[in-house]
Amino acid sequence: MYNDGYKVGNLHEHFAQMKTNEKRRSSVGVSPPLAGFERVVWAPDSVLGYILGDIVDIGSETLSIKRRDNKQTIQAKHDDVFPADENLEKTVDDNCALMYLNEGTLLHNCHRRYQKKQIYTYVANILISINPYETQRGLYSNETIASYRGKSLGQMPPHIYALADKAYRDMRRTGESQSVIVSGESGAGKTESQKAVLKYLCENWGKEAGPIQQRLLETNPILEAFGNAKTTRNNNSSRFGKFVEIHFNNKHLVTGGFVSHYLLEKSRICTQTKGERNYHIFYQLIAGADEGMYKTFGLGSPEKFHYLRRGSMNFFARPGNENKILKERFGKGASTTIDPVVDDSADFRNLLSCLGKCGLNREMIMQVIGIVAAVLHLGNVDFVANEDGGKDGSKMAPGCEISCNFASRLLGIDEQQLKMALTSRAMQPSRGGTKGTLIL
Repeated sequence: MYNDGYKVGNLHEHFAQMKTNEKRRSSVGVSPPLAGFERVVWAPDSVLGYILGDIVDIGSETLSIKRRDNKQTIQAKHDDVFPADENLEKTVDDNCALMYLNEGTLLHNCHRRYQKKQIYTYVANILISINPYETQRGLYSNETIASYRGKSLGQMPPHIYALADKAYRDMRRTGESQSVIVSGESGAGKTESQKAVLKYLCENWGKEAGPIQQRLLETNPILEAFGNAKTTRNNNSSRFGKFVEIHFNNKHLVTGGFVSHYLLEKSRICTQTKGERNYHIFYQLIAGADEGMYKTFGLGSPEKFHYLRRGSMNFFARPGNENKILKERFGKGASTTIDPVVDDSADFRNLLSCLGKCGLNREMIMQVIGIVAAVLHLGNVDFVANEDGGKDGSKMAPGCEISCNFASRLLGIDEQQLKMALTSRAMQPSRGGTKGTLIL
């Protein structure tokens, strides 16, 4: 892209010549070229990324730039400075439409749009999405879904639905599978974007699939319960990767899907960084279980369980639901954190509903939840060195019998066999023997 003879993002090639011309013109009383040059530029900043400034002097390797925010003069290398648009209030839907396309103008355009609650911006057929960390009314409504159906990119404001529609139309046109890649750092909104794509495709072309469409949509709360957790940067961070397939028939209607999950952060179950939580499912169970389930599974506050008390013991609730969790289920010093997305008590009830809609009956659901509770009880089982008769190994510490009993009962195995499995190991010798050696 060119503007008035200056190549965008490559201004340093002109600075040396401009400095020479400035000296020549000054000697004969002619205004220096900076008077007519695009002096407003984006200069690098370690905190803000780029800041606006005016070129006040041109050196052989650096530029002297006067910041517009605090009037300080800074030095920047030629390669790190980019031209800025004259109209700083103007925004565009597609960054490719900017007069100067560079890092500074791109960031400024996305920032200005974000301030206007326009979280989506194109770069050609790539969509930039900035997490608003709040619910934007109507942004993902059925009316919005209908308005993007069959529309080419650029006909409507930037939206994840427009990208999903393009993928669908390309599939119909080419007869080939299409991919939507969602990438970003933790907290960028990848999970919500994936859910939006799935919702758009199912709402438009999955209604005839009936229960299949419903099951596809109901998988998200299940995956989030067992695979998402609070981190220091994101209250609903996915701690695993997933590959979601949506299957269409020869009439281009949704007929099914498949979710591959991988790289689950297993270590989080045993320990968490300060300020982070274990997986949502454990807190959902404690916060949302009815009294019968609470007693049957031997539950208590997060403080009761070793796997939970090492991290944050706070519960999450959406605005207006902060008093729905019984006070006796809070640990010492724990409280409720308000979040627009995560709600432990409400999400547990939704989880039970989703499991049912995905084909699990009441008995199967209780078995799944029982295994979750068993994991918590197993975390409370501790061990001490076995000093009986000089034998090596370890034995279960005193006071762990209740936890072991709950775990064995919920897992459906004999308690003595569980104790044996936890305190012994079978070693297979490389030569000879078929049963191995049991070390107690």
